[in-house]
Parts: sequence; structure tokens; C-alpha cells
Amino acid sequence: MKANAIMFGLSLSAGLLASAATGHADAATSQNISTHGSACKNYNAAEALDIDYLPWGVRNINAAVRSVICPIARHPVTGPAQNFYVDGSNSNGASTTCTVYAYNYNGDFLSSYSFTTNLAKYDQLAPLTSVSYWGFVSVYCLLPANGNGVLFGAFAVDS
Repeated sequence: MKANAIMFGLSLSAGLLASAATGHADAATSQNISTHGSACKNYNAAEALDIDYLPWGVRNINAAVRSVICPIARHPVTGPAQNFYVDGSNSNGASTTCTVYAYNYNGDFLSSYSFTTNLAKYDQLAPLTSVSYWGFVSVYCLLPANGNGVLFGAFAVDS
């Protein structure tokens, strides 16, 4: 029994030393977090059947522009600012408009960033000037009609 406890202690110590040496145990190590487009939901309840979920994102299959709202998972940051990216595609000359919003844990608005793009593939930076440590971030997008735009997802960037 004593030998098992010693082996466990040695194994634990070796593991912790190896983690510290590679930086994997460091809480300050930055990691980006991605949120897939299929996490988005129709913004208006009556438009639920217009939103189409794909293995690579979300799109609008209605003949009119439709909106979706998506959570953006993130690590708490000490701020005051944090960068985000919104990724997607447009076809047939369509354009996508999105706004990234930050709120504190009480639901108070902190900051936002809006953009419109008609690029065939986009990786749009959305820098927010104010986020809170325990706050929430979401992206609201107007998706083009007839499946002419796909929202792949969004990234929270820890820098």
C-alpha cells in the first residue's frame, strides 16, 4: 500500500513538472475559442423554418433576408477589450451584415461592433472596446436570402 502511494506521488510530481515545463499548466496561456454556426438560432420565432443548419454553418433558405443570433463562447479576460472574428461566405453577389455585442453579467450593454461584407469568404475582425470579466458576447447576423450566405461561426481571441 505504501509503495502505491509513493508511486502515485512520484507520478503526480512528474506530471506536474512536465506540464509546467511545456506551459500547459499555466492558467495565463491564451487560447482562442470557436463557436460553430450551428449554435445560432433564428432571431424571430416565426422564422424558425427559414433557418437551415449545415455541418459547416447556418444559412437562410427563405426568399427574404432573415436574422440569427449566436452565442460566442469565450474565456473571461481582464479586458477592457477583446477581439472576435466572424467567419462565413456569400455567393451570387449577396452580403451579410453582423453585429457583435458585449454585455456584463447583469445584462448591461458594454460595446458592439458592426460590419457588412459581400466577400465570397470572410474572416471579419470584430474588436470590442469593452467587455467584462464575467460578461457575455453574442453575434446577430442578417443572412442573405435563398441560401446565398453561410455563417460558419465566430471566434473569441485571447491575446
